[in-house]
Amino acid sequence: MTQSKSKKLTIANVITISRLVVLPFIVYFLIKDQRIIASVIMLISLLSDGVDGYIARRFDQETELGKILDPLCDKIFLAVILITLLVIDSIPIWIVIIIIVRDFLILLGSYVVLKYKSVVLTSSLVGKITGIILGVVILAYTIKLKQIGLVFLYLSVPAIIGSFIFYTLRYIKVMKGA
Repeated sequence: MTQSKSKKLTIANVITISRLVVLPFIVYFLIKDQRIIASVIMLISLLSDGVDGYIARRFDQETELGKILDPLCDKIFLAVILITLLVIDSIPIWIVIIIIVRDFLILLGSYVVLKYKSVVLTSSLVGKITGIILGVVILAYTIKLKQIGLVFLYLSVPAIIGSFIFYTLRYIKVMKGA
C-alpha cells in the first residue's frame, strides 16, 4: 500500500467533505427563497464532485476513506436538498421518495458488501450519469424552471431504475464471490 493510500485525509477527501459543509447554506438560501444563490452554491458543489475524483486519481490520493465518503456525501447532499425542495413545495413527492429509497438501498447494499466481503465498491458510469441527470433536475427545480425539471425528471426515472438494477446485480455478484 502506498503512503497516499493509507492517509486518511487528503485534499480530495477535504473537497468531498466540503459538500456537506456548504449544505446548511444551500438549505438556508432555499428556505429564504434566494434560489440563485442556492443554485450557484449547488452547482459549485456538484462540480466539486468531479474535481475530488480527478484529484484523487491524478495525484494518487485514492483512499478507502474517500471511496466511502464520496458516495455517502453525495447521497446525504442529494437527500437534504430534495427534502428541502419538497418542504418548500418545489418538487413532486414521488421523485423524492424514489430517489431517497434507491440511495438508501444502495448504501445498505454497500454496507453489507463492506461488512461481509471487505470490499468497497466505487460508483459506476451508470451511477455517474444518473447523478448528472439528477443534478440537472435539482438545479432546474431550484431556479423554478419546472418544465425543464419535469423533462429531466422523466429522463431520470429509467436512469434511476437502471442504476439500481446495475448496483443490485453487482452486489449480488460480489456477495456470491464471482
